[in-house]
Amino acid sequence: MVSLELEARLDTLLATAQAETADIDLFAPIAEREECPICLIPLPVKDNEIVFKLCCGKTICNGCAFKHMMTDINKKGPSHTWDDYKCAFCCQVKGTNTIKAMKKLMKKNNPKAFMQMANAHVSGNDIIQSDTKSLEMRICAAELGLANAFDHIGYSYEEGIVVEQDYSKALEFYEIGAKKSSVQAHRFLARFHVRNGNDQIGIKHLKIAASAGDKQSMNMLMIYYKDDLLSKEELAQTLRAFQTSNDAMKSKDRDEAKAMFDRYKNRD
Repeated sequence: MVSLELEARLDTLLATAQAETADIDLFAPIAEREECPICLIPLPVKDNEIVFKLCCGKTICNGCAFKHMMTDINKKGPSHTWDDYKCAFCCQVKGTNTIKAMKKLMKKNNPKAFMQMANAHVSGNDIIQSDTKSLEMRICAAELGLANAFDHIGYSYEEGIVVEQDYSKALEFYEIGAKKSSVQAHRFLARFHVRNGNDQIGIKHLKIAASAGDKQSMNMLMIYYKDDLLSKEELAQTLRAFQTSNDAMKSKDRDEAKAMFDRYKNRD
């Protein structure tokens, strides 16, 4: 179970974040998404369409990464491994020691590096597997203001991972993540409320996430519409917002990158 020291940090984190977000409407539209630092187009919602670079600590879209890789291939020919290609932002070649690279970024207080380290502790790749260490890393990321770190902490409370299962605290952490414009937090809140019989509250959170371009939430709303829990007008309004958000995130390079990755997945 969680230590008293870690529990105290969680309580302080929750109280501080609640005070910081007290004046933010939980159901306000999600703010503009973070932009790719290269193409300056809002980053995609799906994690598999972006890449966090351990060399420079930047998150770039697959489109820019793919375009830069193709430039390298045209100049030098194809490489044997992905790691041989230079970063599209800082032009460094990825090192082989990812844990060392994470720690270097963590010293610079990069919150996403803490989240990467949290994921490493969950999987146990090149580092000790520890759910407790993973939670510590997520707390650090949340203390640095990363929205989706709050989502993951909330999930720990909902499932009783390291901490004692506490649905009320899970809800509080999810709500902070949502107020900080985390699409995933709205999905978690939707699931949480639907499980507790509050379909309409769940639908409100799905509408916010879908309007920000989240396809998973949009698909769920389609189901609710078929079940007569969502009006045609509400669905149409959300669908328009969903399309607008996705149009804002589209680019020729991203489409080409997606097509390349799809071919790679289906090569067998």
